[in-house]
Amino acid sequence: MRIGLFLSRDGGIISDTVDLEGLARQYSHLAAVRVCGSFFTTEDHEEILKAIDQHEVDAIVFAGNSSDQFEGVLGGAPIVKALRARGMNDNKIAYANLREQVAFPHKGVRAKATAKAKLLIDAALAKVTICHDTKVMTVAPRKSVLVVGTTPGGLVATRELLAKGYRVTLVERNAELRIYNGNQHDLTTTLTAVKLDDRATFYFETDVTDISGRCGDYQVVLTTKAGPVPLSVGGVVLSVGDDSEWIAQLKPMLQLDTDADGCLRTRHDVGGVGRTRDPGIWYVQAGGSKGIQAEMGSAAMAVLSLTTLLDANEIEHPVWVSEVDVSVCGGCGTCVKTCAFSASSIDESRKVSVIDANRCKGCGNCVVACPTGARDIMNYPGKYFVEAIDILSRGGGESADPKVLAILCGGSGYRAANAAGEMIAGNSSLAGWSPNVMPLRVECAGNVDTQYILRAFSQGFDGVVVFACRDEHCHFCVGNTDMQRRLGLFREVLRSRRIDDARLRVTDVWPDDGAL
Repeated sequence: MRIGLFLSRDGGIISDTVDLEGLARQYSHLAAVRVCGSFFTTEDHEEILKAIDQHEVDAIVFAGNSSDQFEGVLGGAPIVKALRARGMNDNKIAYANLREQVAFPHKGVRAKATAKAKLLIDAALAKVTICHDTKVMTVAPRKSVLVVGTTPGGLVATRELLAKGYRVTLVERNAELRIYNGNQHDLTTTLTAVKLDDRATFYFETDVTDISGRCGDYQVVLTTKAGPVPLSVGGVVLSVGDDSEWIAQLKPMLQLDTDADGCLRTRHDVGGVGRTRDPGIWYVQAGGSKGIQAEMGSAAMAVLSLTTLLDANEIEHPVWVSEVDVSVCGGCGTCVKTCAFSASSIDESRKVSVIDANRCKGCGNCVVACPTGARDIMNYPGKYFVEAIDILSRGGGESADPKVLAILCGGSGYRAANAAGEMIAGNSSLAGWSPNVMPLRVECAGNVDTQYILRAFSQGFDGVVVFACRDEHCHFCVGNTDMQRRLGLFREVLRSRRIDDARLRVTDVWPDDGAL
């Protein structure tokens, strides 16, 4: 395998704290190594792609910015798209976050920051080495969209979609439109345009009761008074105002992220509009203090973002799912009971578990629950976790501070750690955390195997802290609660091995909870 390593100065933010040139020299054995000014400029994109082509690189590690910056439709998405076009598999792209989790918290301790950066890079290199290629699903996007909620935002989204030639199904669980008092006049022309267009279909007193599939091709079931209505759409726009009850009902199906009040929020929240974990599902926040005009503007932005994806002839999706080793699977059905998304079933003829790729979210809860070890996640396999723990355990010898493994769930823990770094960078009076705190991202806290914790202690970590979503806010519905229950039982195992169970802690956080 020919691996490329690209390190970002990030306009000096990272290079002021981390010796990137020194690190680059240590990895001179790789196929291509470059120190870039940034990952997000045209010039740097061209330089990266040129090096990949010249050296025939088939796996890459970006050492600099958070992996979140490479998701969605902004930030580093263009470079990832260009890599895919060159045939690079998504499972051969990894990230070492040197900005928020090294440069910001460890400013002023250059040697220690550089040593920690090397460990994070080594772990990322292990990931692209261990992970095998994932399958890619190609979808021809449907030119139809489900709009959930007939708020002003929902109606404007519908008008914009119709203007772009899309068919629209509007769903409202109430018996009438959710037009706010006093705002009817602002929506007169919009409502007239929508009602007169035969490509728009309204369903009142209706709920969304099932959804599966991927961006461009979702299978939806609506439940009306007359019975279930099946529906196929390319995308979803959610605009239900501050109806926290309806949001809570939709949350498991759409993997929504909510705040303490049950209102919508997401890592891609910009100006009242945001994308969920799924690139084909967008939401519009209620106008609130900014008023109806702000909500209507957000709806237009949501439509633009969604149709940018759906206007393509094809959409390629890496299939991040749980895998089954049929030679080990006993067909016990534990995975069926564990899965919150009805993605697992038992093939009665073969007596083995099978995965519905259109439903599986790749959370890994079934991996930990499987009694025979027949399960694994394609993008975060168990072998990688063990190797990453071993790599991270090599750090911390130069300091008397306790050596701690911080396991960060992708939904909240990882983002909270980034928020903490940003908070430190923005306030010179705040001190960073110890370089001996080693971050390890998991997709969901539900995938934290007790064997990983035992491995961490055996490799010399003084403590393990799992940063997970708060109760009822897990992106995978039950991952955090299942993890809490499992680790609660595991504490007795630790005590039986004469390991103080206080060395294992679980902390629940919000995604923007920087006060770690």
